[in-house]
Parts: sequence; structure tokens; C-alpha cells
Amino acid sequence: MNIALIDVNTARVLGGGFSAQGSRLISALLKRAGHSVKLVFLTKYNPFTYSRAEIEQLHEILKDIDLVMVAVFSTCARLAVQVTDFVHKKYPGMKVIWGGPHCIAAPEFSLRYADGVCFSEGDECVVDFVNKLETGNQDYLKTPNMAFNVNGSPVINKALPPFEDLDSLPFTDYTLEDKFVLNESLSPLTKEKAADYYNTYAFAGQSLFMLTSRGCPHQCSYCNNCRYVSIFDKNHVRFHSVSRFMDELEAYMNYYGFFGGVGFSDDDFFLRPVDQLEEFAERYKKNVGIPFGVAVSPNTYRREKMEILLDAGMIAIEMGVQSASQRVLDEVYNRKVSITKTREVTHQIARYQETNRLAFVLDFIIDNPYEKRKDIIQTYRYLAGLPHKILARVYNLVFFPGTPIYDRAVKDGVIAPYDVMKFRSLDDCYRGNILYQANYETLLVFLAMRYRHRIPRWFTSLLGSYPVRIIASLVPKFIIRRLLLKLLKFHRNIDGKIKLSSRSIKQGKDLSSHFFSRGLIYQMRGNKARAIADFQECIRLNENPEVVEMAKRLVEENTAE
Repeated sequence: MNIALIDVNTARVLGGGFSAQGSRLISALLKRAGHSVKLVFLTKYNPFTYSRAEIEQLHEILKDIDLVMVAVFSTCARLAVQVTDFVHKKYPGMKVIWGGPHCIAAPEFSLRYADGVCFSEGDECVVDFVNKLETGNQDYLKTPNMAFNVNGSPVINKALPPFEDLDSLPFTDYTLEDKFVLNESLSPLTKEKAADYYNTYAFAGQSLFMLTSRGCPHQCSYCNNCRYVSIFDKNHVRFHSVSRFMDELEAYMNYYGFFGGVGFSDDDFFLRPVDQLEEFAERYKKNVGIPFGVAVSPNTYRREKMEILLDAGMIAIEMGVQSASQRVLDEVYNRKVSITKTREVTHQIARYQETNRLAFVLDFIIDNPYEKRKDIIQTYRYLAGLPHKILARVYNLVFFPGTPIYDRAVKDGVIAPYDVMKFRSLDDCYRGNILYQANYETLLVFLAMRYRHRIPRWFTSLLGSYPVRIIASLVPKFIIRRLLLKLLKFHRNIDGKIKLSSRSIKQGKDLSSHFFSRGLIYQMRGNKARAIADFQECIRLNENPEVVEMAKRLVEENTAE
């Protein structure tokens, strides 16, 4: 069967998104079963919409296709709708099947547009479904892990147990054969294009993102992992063996040849036991030997594991804090993590920033309508007390359909039921407008995130003190909102310039952006002197006024330190 697999999850915004591991695995499974697959990446970001003329270019791919499959994140669902509507109108009778996190969390919303969805793991069911469809077997409508729109009514089949033997799966399809990019124009994916799209993460070069396990030990109310828990009746974490995922990693390193780092996308890389981490470290140092980054939970952090990974070449580590209010963690996020434990682990990891040039990133969630101002001020104080080299990132709370916090917010009238066209935009999900908490305390959170290294500790305490907060509460909300928007705009501008474009560098285009991006990477890694040198070179070139202005600010900040 000839299949078009379309990934609408733009790589330029979702960090590491171009790895598209789900789509590439489905492609590999279908190819192993003898089917022909063409994989198209919709990578347009600014603006995050496609014109009719742009979408119609898919005809060059779809004219010889029997089935269309679409990988969908909730934040990108409107693009999936646009593609699906185009297929249904242009090719009457052709089926469009959706899969991905959006379908796992809320299959009933996806069936408003798609002919069918995969609402759980696709390892076994997708090939079974395609084989039946190809032979005309109507039993395809009974395929487990899938749901279908049958004459306007949803038919949701049983769910299979979690897939256990991850090592039996084929390598994800990272080849360039039959891969295409649609960004204004449709073109084949080349090695040069791939190098341009891959995210730099915390490394001085393009980074491959790779998943070596499935599942998460937490059941946070805002995450669609809760959906898997409801399907499987428990948290179910599974691992690729070290030898298996290292075989795959080495194959891709040799195939592309340009990766400067690896980002392991596992929810918690520290879940692996010490002996597996030692096996990984020995082989990684010997056969790969480039910087890598991982995520950790405060609950699984261990000094022994940390030092094994540092010795193997880890230069970046990420940890979720989300809120410094234990009430919010317990009652709103259902996140079974002690904030006291989180503080301890934060300061233990921070010590390695001096000795190992480690980039340490903490994630926080803001704009939560269930937070009180006293909760937000706790997050501010946590941020204000962090060592200066720790990078803090804040994300707006997004009510993803199918999650417990979404159900709660709909029941409480905080949000309207999900509508794909009104869902909070992709940019808003990551750092956009404040909808619920446009107040002085939220403003303090942004100030602490951005300027804590320039503000004396006594002054941060004063800003967060009760008398000052009482006075600030008298300030009109429109003034607070305006100040917040200015801060948000500045952060969006910086985020848009972090990505290092190898194509621009090779062609000598906008070298000022190149030096600005590299300066940010050196700053994150704690190399202040190299960061300042690159920012100054950016200023000297003076090719991009917006970037130059930000470089000047960062030179001042690094010099002041």
C-alpha cells in the first residue's frame, strides 16, 4: 500500500520536534511490513498557518497515495484539520487516519475530522490496520487501539496491553529517502535541510533527540501520560536495552555526520539502574563521544548516577519544578514531589556547574487559574534564591484535552470545551500572553527569571514583601499587563534567535545571528568570556538591528556579573 505520513508538528517551535520519533517509528514499521511510505514534515512556523496554495502542493505527494496518516499534537491540531479537509475534498473516499498525543488524550475530538485515530500505542495495531485495509477486510474497523468514524458515529475498540518488547522494534526511519519538507514550497529533505532544522538545544551544533524508554513515573494532571495510566491501569515504564538504543544512535551519527550533541528525550533518564548507566557511559564515551543532555526528576536523582553521566559527557540536565507551592503540586498538579526535596536536588546539581561546565535548566508553569497569589509568590522566592548560572524557563499552563486538569477547568467554567480553532495557540503554549494571572506576583516571576543575577538579594526580598505586594495590588491591572507583555515580547525575541542555522552560516548570511546564538550557548554553559566575545562580534557585524540590541543588553549583564 502507498501511504503518505504527514507530521504537522513544527520543528522550529517544539524543541527537538524535527526528530519526530513517533512518525519515524510508524514509517519504519510500515516499511518493514512491505508498504511504501512517504513522510512529509510541515515545518512552517512564522506565521504558523498555511495558505491554500501551499497546502495544495501536497498533491505532488498524494496523487499516487492510497492512505494518509497524520501525526498530531494538540497545539498543532488546526494544521491537521487543514490537511484532512484538503485530502477529503481533493480525493473523495481517501481515508485520513490521525495518531499522536492529541489522539491518545482525546480520540473523540479527533474523530470530528479524521476517519480513524490510533488512541494508544501503534506498534502492533497500525500495521494490522493497514494490512486489513489493503486486502479489503472490513474487520479493520475492529482493530484494537484504534477508533473510527462510522457513518458519523464513533466506534472505539478495545485497548491492547502496553507493548513490552521495545528491542524488537525497527530503528526509527531517519533515512532521507522519500522524506519531504513543506515550508512555503514542497521540497525533498536533504542532509543540508535536515542540518538547518535540527534544534541546537544546549550544544554548539545540531542535536539529535532520541527516546530510549516509554512512560513516566508521575501522573501530573496537566500531562497526557494520565491517559496512558487510565488505559493501562498503572504507570508503565519500559526501556530499550542499552545495547539496542546505542546501536541505533551510532547508526544515525554515522549516517548524518553533522550532529554536535544528543538530547535523550526520556521523561527521566535517571530511572535506569546504575549498572545500565555504567554500560551506557562506557560505550557512549568510546563510540559517540559528543555532549548530551537528559531530564531528571527530584525523586530519582542520585549523586552516583549524576557522576557516571557527567563522566560520559553530559553537559545539560533539565528538571521540572512547575511550582514552588506544595499546595499547587499536591492539589492542582497531582505531582507527588516534595518541594523541599526539589530544593535540595537543585542545589546539589548546581554545584556541578562550577566544576563541570554544566547547563542546568529548571522548568516552571505559570498562568494557572487555580493558583493563589501566595502560591505565585512562593515560586518567585524560589526563583530569586537560585544560583545565577541556573537557567529558568517558564511555560504557560495549557489545558490539553483529555487531561484531568482540563476536565476540572471545563467543569468549573474556567475554560470552554475544546475547540480546535480556538485552542490556545502554539506560541501561547510556550511563552505567550497571560490569560489568568496578570498580577504583580506573576510580574515578579518574570523579573526573577530574567534579572535575578542583577538584583541584590535584599531588594528581591523587598519586592516580594507583604507591604510592597499590598501597595502593588493597587496598581491598575492594565499597567501590570502592559509590563508583562513587554517582558514576554523580549523573551520571544530571544527564543527566536537561539536556533543556529548551519545553512545561513555556510552561505555567509546574517552572521550576527550566528554569533548571538553561539554566545547564548556559551552563556548557558557558564563560559562567560566566550559568550561576551561572541556578543561583541555580533555587535561589530551589525547585520541585524534587533539581534544587536539584545546582544548589547547581554554584554552589559555578563559584564556586570
